[in-house]
Amino acid sequence: MKSVNEVFGGKIRIRACGLCFKNDSILLIQHNIDGKTLWAPPGGGLEFGESIESALIREFKEETSLDVKPGDFLFFNEFISPPLHALELFYKINSYSGLLASGSDPELTEQNIIANVGFFNNKQISQFPDDQLHRVLKICNNPIELLHIRGHLK
Repeated sequence: MKSVNEVFGGKIRIRACGLCFKNDSILLIQHNIDGKTLWAPPGGGLEFGESIESALIREFKEETSLDVKPGDFLFFNEFISPPLHALELFYKINSYSGLLASGSDPELTEQNIIANVGFFNNKQISQFPDDQLHRVLKICNNPIELLHIRGHLK
């Protein structure tokens, strides 16, 4: 079974990520990657020739079974932790439809890294261990504040 470092390491990866809300709760994916847990908004790598909007639609469908309508670009996060390097482009999700269900990551076919999907409010997120939260969830007091961030997240 290939690790995430083997599949994605040694190259710059561009990821399209979406911030999807239901009332005051944000949609998060629980990833179990190489023995570690990470809670993060849905998203994934762009394929050659694919638009960012198409990547967002595809990634949400693969990971959550939801059909989404992407909205405006909000900000980008640069993740560097050798051998991994990713530029994550965060977009607002204007609307969604369908039944929420845990999907899979076709890039890591040998292991199902998606353990859970759901909408989580600030109180629930605060119960997750800090080292299991994506960086964007640590920079605000409430996930809804992410909709007001612009530019390069430093």
